[in-house]
Amino acid sequence: MEIPKTRKRRRKRRKRMRNASLLDRPRRKRVITYAQRQAANIRERKRMFNLNEAFDQLRKKVPTFAYEKRLSRIETLRLAIVYISFMTELLAGCSRQEAS
Repeated sequence: MEIPKTRKRRRKRRKRMRNASLLDRPRRKRVITYAQRQAANIRERKRMFNLNEAFDQLRKKVPTFAYEKRLSRIETLRLAIVYISFMTELLAGCSRQEAS
């Protein structure tokens, strides 16, 4: 037995209307306690500390001139990309020379 097309359309329309009514409801704002906020701040501070340490280590590995100012994060990443590309090409050239 085949279901008429009108029934399917009605179902979809009802579903859409139900979803729309859910979106119209005012959302409850999540209440965060002082302790939760403090814990989140500590986690964020630790995350930023680890990120800064990682950038410092990367800055030490990327070759720069001694007189240059401390590289920003974006400058460090861009220079690291260029340096890795250069080293990759250098290694590819060496392996080609050894193969011939």
